[in-house]
Amino acid sequence: MSILDKLPVEIQLRLLESHPQLAFVNTRWYRLNNKLGRDRCLRMKPEIYYRQTIEESICRYIKTLDHSRLAARLINVPHQYAEDDTFQCYISDSWHIIYSVLFQNPKFFAMDSAGRKMNAAQDTISEFYCPMELVTGRDYPCNLWFTKLSSSGRFGAIRVAVYGQPDGSEPLLQRDLPLSLPDWCESKGTYCIYGGEIKLPSSGNDLKVVHMGVSIVNGDGNFELQAVDTKRYQPQASWLLFKTHLTNIFNVSEKRLSADRMRWDEKQFANDMEGTQEEVEFEFLYRFPKDQSMTHNLSNVKYPSL
Repeated sequence: MSILDKLPVEIQLRLLESHPQLAFVNTRWYRLNNKLGRDRCLRMKPEIYYRQTIEESICRYIKTLDHSRLAARLINVPHQYAEDDTFQCYISDSWHIIYSVLFQNPKFFAMDSAGRKMNAAQDTISEFYCPMELVTGRDYPCNLWFTKLSSSGRFGAIRVAVYGQPDGSEPLLQRDLPLSLPDWCESKGTYCIYGGEIKLPSSGNDLKVVHMGVSIVNGDGNFELQAVDTKRYQPQASWLLFKTHLTNIFNVSEKRLSADRMRWDEKQFANDMEGTQEEVEFEFLYRFPKDQSMTHNLSNVKYPSL
């Protein structure tokens, strides 16, 4: 037993908050990390939210991870840190995953989209709208996942805007993306484009629904905005986008969970095919040439850390 194991549980939990890698020291710390995830989740939402509102979609999503993390999940079978946890399995044994997916690095898949004419020059604009529930008092990257349906056509000029209110007040992010980006998005596939930073001020509430709009001017409609992702990829480097030739890489159950939590109709994903289970080869485009030779160690965007 190490010195860390002799510390009071309250101090161990604080250490885990600041040094999450401690979760992988041994099974005891892995279980303690699950307790930390539960405490965090229940701080954000009341028990009834997980028992009734999204219980089915959470369990369905966690089950899809078993092919990769069954052994890890079973470590959290009832033990001393979970004696008061009366939630069913797939929730009680996976709180750290649930916190990651819902609050720490959520993806949002439910999009409203529309196209319209801008002016007499017959320019067109494609618009996408997505509400997102985020934790206040922190910054999130805004990563835009587009699918390009064929090698013909190209993106237009892209503008990203995020507001604290649905009427467009309280701006949190307003950014025009580099005009050179479409030159790197010519082939069919899936593209993740860095859209900027969403900075949420602290408030009396832990969570806030913000409203994101993406507009693309003079695009040819040969693309779809699949998701908005808040995971900080490549924090040590400045990247513009990364891409893969595959067009279906996401977990359908995660899409349904995203729709469920935001009160969107998950039927829009009823006919979606499950994304590939294989590792995906991504190609990064960095802002600075010095970063171009970096090993990015990214092969799967479907699952959080086990």
